[in-house]
Amino acid sequence: MNSDSENYIREVMSGSRRGVSATLLRAALATAEPFYAGAMSLRNRMYDTGIKRARGLGRPTISIGNLTAGGTGKTPMIRWLAANLRDGGRTVAVLSRGYKSAAGTLGDEQRMLECCLNSPGTRPVIIRANPSRLIAAEAALKENASIDVFLLDDGFQHRAAARDLDIVLLSATDPFGLEHVLPRGLLREPARGLARAGAVVITHADRAGEAQLGQIETRVRRHNPTAPIYRAIHALTGLRTGDAAPFSPPDRALDDLRARRFFAFCGLGNPDVLHRQLESFGRSYAGHRWFADHHHYTAQDLADLRALATSEGADVLVTTEKDWVKVAELAGAQNGQPAIWRIDVEIQFLGDGGPRLIGQVRSLLK
Repeated sequence: MNSDSENYIREVMSGSRRGVSATLLRAALATAEPFYAGAMSLRNRMYDTGIKRARGLGRPTISIGNLTAGGTGKTPMIRWLAANLRDGGRTVAVLSRGYKSAAGTLGDEQRMLECCLNSPGTRPVIIRANPSRLIAAEAALKENASIDVFLLDDGFQHRAAARDLDIVLLSATDPFGLEHVLPRGLLREPARGLARAGAVVITHADRAGEAQLGQIETRVRRHNPTAPIYRAIHALTGLRTGDAAPFSPPDRALDDLRARRFFAFCGLGNPDVLHRQLESFGRSYAGHRWFADHHHYTAQDLADLRALATSEGADVLVTTEKDWVKVAELAGAQNGQPAIWRIDVEIQFLGDGGPRLIGQVRSLLK
């Protein structure tokens, strides 16, 4: 599915797309919704009542996941948590499904984590991908028995693997998936699943007012009266040029974009937040082209992007590190024109949220 198709489906789900065809498609999706929601509820109930049992991975296990399909900023959260635990002396392994990758190989997010967490001179973080986190954990422990904590990437609905803590991310821009379960909306399961959360992080908190954030927290409390709720933002912290190593310190300041005219591209689950951040640069922002999530770039894509950027008067292309790990493999990516700069994105907690969350995690590991 391409970006235009994804946008069309989202507009149908949200109700913003009008017309006969959109109305009929919404009706079809609504017909399928109870079956998916019912299947997820039954599956969860089987685990909750012990009919199905989760297997422990042999080490303390923390899941970082979503209630909705994409768009919460999960990868920067995993990067932050893994780095904090690693720097605190832990041997960390990240276990992922490896979305849209061959079995046993790393997907887009995992390759990005590999680059940013395993730079020279740092204690290594083991990263493994397998649809079965159980198999991935067994293989990781055989290779490195010193692993003392597992992080489950996108693990909230992967209930076959037992965990000591579920950290659930909700985006302030759309915390409850257009208020419908897949395929009618973006919820992976009914919102009552939040009862399993041990911590809730409201991401992109700078994109909502205090009243809206309060409403989100009130809804969380309906399903989970006790889990700590944290607020975080995904901050743009700098730029890297094509010569800079992935996730090395940024070699350009963000304000350098104000003196240029730039054109953005990416393949993210929800590029709207990035789009609004780039709009703050005013007329320097020449436009964008969004691809479908996990898009596999080709040489023709790169040529088309450069031609489009030039036609809009841009002398720089801007993308994310997640996209760069795939674009960098293409011929001419490093030295072609317009040049490609990458934006660095970090999760930052509001108030004392960061220390409180890492303290909650470390208390479990003791």
